[in-house]
Amino acid sequence: MREKFMKSASIFSKAIIQPVMFMAVTGIILSVCAILSLEMMPTFSKNVGNFVYSILSGGMIGQLSAIFCVGIAAALAKPKYKTDAAILGIITYLLFLYANNAWLTVTNTLAEAGDQGLYGTGQGMVFGIQVTDMGVFLGILLGVFVGFMVNRFGEIKLHKYLSPYSGTKSVYILILFATILFAMGITYIWPIINHLVEAVVGTTTTAGALGFFFYGFLNRMLLPLGLHHFLWMPLFYTPLGGTAEIAGEMYNGAFNIWLAELGNASQITSMHPSIGYLANFGSISLPIGIAFALWKTAKPENKKKVAGILIPTVTTAFLAGVTEPLEFLFLFLSPVLWFAHSVVYGLSMLITNLVGISIQFDTGINMIINSFAFPAHLGRQYLIPLVFIVTAALEYFVFKTLIVKLDIPTLGREKSEDVEESSEEGDVEQTMDLPVVANTFDPQIQYIVAGLGGPENIASMMNCYTRLRVDVKDETKVDMAILNNKVKSSGIVDKGKHIQIVIGMGVEKEREKVEDYLNYLTTTQAQ
Repeated sequence: MREKFMKSASIFSKAIIQPVMFMAVTGIILSVCAILSLEMMPTFSKNVGNFVYSILSGGMIGQLSAIFCVGIAAALAKPKYKTDAAILGIITYLLFLYANNAWLTVTNTLAEAGDQGLYGTGQGMVFGIQVTDMGVFLGILLGVFVGFMVNRFGEIKLHKYLSPYSGTKSVYILILFATILFAMGITYIWPIINHLVEAVVGTTTTAGALGFFFYGFLNRMLLPLGLHHFLWMPLFYTPLGGTAEIAGEMYNGAFNIWLAELGNASQITSMHPSIGYLANFGSISLPIGIAFALWKTAKPENKKKVAGILIPTVTTAFLAGVTEPLEFLFLFLSPVLWFAHSVVYGLSMLITNLVGISIQFDTGINMIINSFAFPAHLGRQYLIPLVFIVTAALEYFVFKTLIVKLDIPTLGREKSEDVEESSEEGDVEQTMDLPVVANTFDPQIQYIVAGLGGPENIASMMNCYTRLRVDVKDETKVDMAILNNKVKSSGIVDKGKHIQIVIGMGVEKEREKVEDYLNYLTTTQAQ
């Protein structure tokens, strides 16, 4: 049961991250639009900013549920079904809308719009159709459903006279009737679920700054399991992250609220509390404190080498918001350090919330851009340098103290001769036990496949921001010695049949190289 849950969670995490990556790009563009639309800007600049914002607001933010549906369906589907899954995703989404509206009409339960439109009625307008208002939950549920159905029944075979309707065409027939039944049943079930969601939101919002601490703490604690997506995604895009009425429209989720406020910056008199989830020093100041502590506690003769390793990881965190290459340097080495890091991460969000910093940032780039999007008295951007220093210093002090007091063998604190000897031995082994293949394949790629038990042991492989996520058929064939000692990575997460190799920002290219190597081996064996 545990293995099935971990596998399902891993698959869902990989699927949900792909649509979200486009939202991050949208956020940057909208931030620039907000700056162009400031009162001090010329009329032409304001018109351009408002024009682009209105397009993205309606075409991206307003249709996020549909985007999740198609994106998740395609991401979950097996490679040979991805195109059909994407098509079935949008078909299923539209079928739900029309079936749900038809049932509300037949049962005479269509809500009537009031002064605030359909807000508070449990119904909303999607693609111009009045339906049960499920927000992005609808897209997520339907996307998962389509992905499952395509993978489960995509191989259906029919009589030769009916063969044009086999495979994914048969899946479509099954999905059609299941979606209609779901659209009918949800009109009775969702109001109950929505009531529970509102209760959870009420509990969270009354927790105040303490709620932001626990969010930050759990965000890091769940990272090694790859389950942190389950925490921040609902807060960013669903009512769990807050609800706000902006310019006559209702928005759910912290990130959606932020984007809506960007588009209406001239009308905003106070920032919504949910923006606190988005003001995150975790990839900006905390990596600097960690890196400086690791460098400071390293042995004098190793400081230069340690700096050479740490500087790129801190730069990656600051510019791209990717902290895993740095965090995996100590994650598996010391659970105590990881727990302490999670606590400081939570405290940084608590402090940020208490002082009232209310602009979105999780990288240095969007921190700089977004600082100009709102007046300082609203976002309190002027406090960012102070909190930056405080949180970096806190992380540094905690790490330095623990490393010294507990004598933790972090980077650069090992015996130099042992490191050099093991490195030299590894270089010799690399020239001795690599299989004889075409020179176009890097040793790194060959060792990844060998460490995973060979091509025949790899069941599936995907990547997220920084990790190569692999499902293997037999965990006993996985050679952790090869993965840990010969594969250049920031860390290996061993979950039995589910292996994660932390590569960093170049993980997608690494995955493509591995796939090319696997294709080469398959072709060679066939010959």
